[in-house]
Amino acid sequence: MDKQRGSSRARRIRRTKVDWFGIIMMFVLLVCSLAIFARLMATKMLTTTNMVLIMVALLVVNGLHIFVQLPLRRNKLGKLICGALAVVLSVAMIYGTVAAGAVQSALNKISGIMVEKQVTAVIVMKEDDATDLGDTRGYKFGILANRDQENTRKLLSAMQESMGQIDTREYETPAAMADALYDDEIQAMILNEGYISLLTEQEDYSDFSSHTKIIYEYVTEHEITSIKPSGSITKQPFVIYCSGSDERDSDINAKSRSDVNILAVVNPKTRQILLINTPRDYYLPLAFNGELDKLTHAGMYGVQESMAVLDNLYGTKTSYYGRINFWGLIDIVDALGGIDVYSDYSFTTAAGDVAGYGDREYSYTEGWNHMNGIEALTFSRERYSFSDGDNQRGKNQMKVIQAIIEKATSPSVLAKYQDLLKAVSDNFITNISYDQISSLVQMMQKDGASWNIQTMSATQGSGDTMQPCYSSYGELLYVMPPDYDSVNRIREVIDQVMNGEEIVLPAE
Repeated sequence: MDKQRGSSRARRIRRTKVDWFGIIMMFVLLVCSLAIFARLMATKMLTTTNMVLIMVALLVVNGLHIFVQLPLRRNKLGKLICGALAVVLSVAMIYGTVAAGAVQSALNKISGIMVEKQVTAVIVMKEDDATDLGDTRGYKFGILANRDQENTRKLLSAMQESMGQIDTREYETPAAMADALYDDEIQAMILNEGYISLLTEQEDYSDFSSHTKIIYEYVTEHEITSIKPSGSITKQPFVIYCSGSDERDSDINAKSRSDVNILAVVNPKTRQILLINTPRDYYLPLAFNGELDKLTHAGMYGVQESMAVLDNLYGTKTSYYGRINFWGLIDIVDALGGIDVYSDYSFTTAAGDVAGYGDREYSYTEGWNHMNGIEALTFSRERYSFSDGDNQRGKNQMKVIQAIIEKATSPSVLAKYQDLLKAVSDNFITNISYDQISSLVQMMQKDGASWNIQTMSATQGSGDTMQPCYSSYGELLYVMPPDYDSVNRIREVIDQVMNGEEIVLPAE
């Protein structure tokens, strides 16, 4: 009888399928917990306090599962419920691990960029039969006599290795070389792609791109000199140069005109950001040679030249840059689920050359407007509807940037983080390092205070608006004479932000 009772008791305490399910899920949960904790540690995005809280929570959850699953129990319902909960938690942790990895990967892709590209193109007439470099054997090539000689020399050297001796003709200006191409004096021209946009600014060559085609691109990379910040990015004020290209096909990392030129003066202690717009046509001396030119043309000589020109204007010391492909606004704003922007005027504009949107018109009312991606882009590009043209366009661009910052820092963005990460990683780069970005994120977690974002714009002064520009070989182009009264006012407010004084500016 005693043997039968012992045998019966042994059968009762054997592990069942429910037991093994619970034990398996207990180990799965433990592995997932270790994985997400390691990933969150690697991202460096969470404060020590938050990491400790997460660790404690994971220990408690896993401890409870061990307490429930390891002992043999008669009642299996608790084990079944606990196992099912482990399944849900494990799936959530796997998703969180992947999400954290995606954030880390995207930020690594866009941050710490310390190189710039220069793209030198081989250009022929649109109707030319040549489709690649090999088809140009026997062609006469036009080259510039006194600009971009290093890149031209490198391309010619590479061409000679595969094609033999290259017949070249030198020209003083891109316009003279374009004329030679049109007249069949040469059959191809070698030109830095940045100069194409300068050429098309001239009335006689505004349709140059529609009459020609690029059959080869030669890319060279140049290191950007590192600028060491004066202090910690979370403790000391700093200045970021926000540059944007309005050319749809331009490489975001290539030297080219900058159509958006905004300085962001940031004081992390007082949580103040001052956005300063400087019109692209502002007529200023270039930093590297003192020659007068449009601000937008400074980008032809690299992002640091644009930064130096603005630093000379405002007395700032810019340590960082962020470069955006303004056409990428479509993807970024759509990924955010749209943004709300205040318009100073009611106006209507067309999408124009935006591929896929044709000549569809978009209307905006004075006051608040909810905008999707294409609406935000056309709002940012319009200037002909306003009496002060490019100046108002700069203000509108700052309004859009401000709206993006506010939406991107709101909790609602978490639901669409994957689309946003892809849009940002494809259309934005910065020299701010990953570690600096993560330290800013940690700082914002500690007190959760909101940012006070204010905007200012430099305005047009008096004087002749047709002036010779260095980058365009002295051609008379439309420029905007600086208004130094507005510049000096901006200088004063910059000092206030840098010194930690609270600023409240009247609406522009």
